[in-house]
Amino acid sequence: MIDLEQARRQAKERVRAERRTACGAKLTAVQHDLARELGYVSWPALVRDTERFSSVSDPDSVPWGRIDRVSVVSVIEDADAAGGVALVLHERDGRWVIPSGSRRTGEDVWDDSVLRIPMETMGFRRQATHPFALDPDRRHVAFWVDGGKYDGDRMAAADVPWWTGSIAVGVELLRSQGDGALASLVEMAAQSRRTMTYQRRAADVHRTLVGAYLSAATPQGGSGFGGSDQEWRDARGVLVDALPARPAITFLDQACANGHLAISLVGWAADRGIELTPYGADIAPELVERARAGHPSYADHFFVGDALSWVHPEGQRFDVVHVLLDVVPSSLHPQLIQHQLDHVVAPGGRVVLSEYGRPPSTRSAEAQVTRAGFTVAGRTRQPTRGGRERGFPSVWVEAGSTS
Repeated sequence: MIDLEQARRQAKERVRAERRTACGAKLTAVQHDLARELGYVSWPALVRDTERFSSVSDPDSVPWGRIDRVSVVSVIEDADAAGGVALVLHERDGRWVIPSGSRRTGEDVWDDSVLRIPMETMGFRRQATHPFALDPDRRHVAFWVDGGKYDGDRMAAADVPWWTGSIAVGVELLRSQGDGALASLVEMAAQSRRTMTYQRRAADVHRTLVGAYLSAATPQGGSGFGGSDQEWRDARGVLVDALPARPAITFLDQACANGHLAISLVGWAADRGIELTPYGADIAPELVERARAGHPSYADHFFVGDALSWVHPEGQRFDVVHVLLDVVPSSLHPQLIQHQLDHVVAPGGRVVLSEYGRPPSTRSAEAQVTRAGFTVAGRTRQPTRGGRERGFPSVWVEAGSTS
């Protein structure tokens, strides 16, 4: 196996030797000749096939200020795909590749570069974001992200051909076209995804969301929604369908971010003659502080806690508990839902479950809740965006139902 770092040193040694005996020896020409000797058509082809990365086990070990290049292994969670995930590649210069690009001046790598690069190269909108590899010079970092195709109009998004398929087939495709380094990165990403602990995942999600949410220019942006007030209501206002027909209810939003959804539901419920008292819990202390500061009359209604384990400090339980399914891996959905039923929702109440965006049908809220072993008792209307149906309804499970 060719050692790229050794080849780089050898090229530099040849340049120094040639410059002692001849004028004008150029590194690029020497690299090209060396690559041909090693069986490659060019130096870039050699690099594409032999560049190596080391694993990143702790994001704090990455010298973020040094990073000048970012590569992104993009996957779509799909229960019908091998291993429950499909790899996404895009076409460039007649080859299938992963998104990769330079960090721009002033960009935060995690908040900005890893969002922009997949969007600009193949129209992929990242969600969960995990750094997993670093090159020997510690200037090129690789992330794996899950997400999906972006169909909004608020960010520049490329419209290019996609290849989607299993990780194993994607690795062989990359190797067959001479991109051994990309193939190895994809394998490393798959290994990182398989072995990631819940604690590491939660820490990465925290890092991904906090910066973006705290810097958002609108209340809905601070809750992860990139649209207008009306689009927010069209997309999230359907949750009123899940409220029981009672004069007054308590509502808890798990993973509440800045609390905007719970507060919005106060007004939306009032339109139906329901007095709703909002509560929220989130794993990120910074977002809970933002919720408390933004809604001082409800400051003591927002708590720091993990949806898998949080209970009200005084044992209060809630008529309606709303949970985003993507706050935990799908393998933990049974535990997530059962915890709400056993410890958070009030007797006779309901747990409402959502999956936002435009996931494949296998990742609709109903499909995921059913796979987790629970009976869906009801559904909201279809959410809309810009007058078009988008995504899937939220669903609910009644307290007292069995898995």
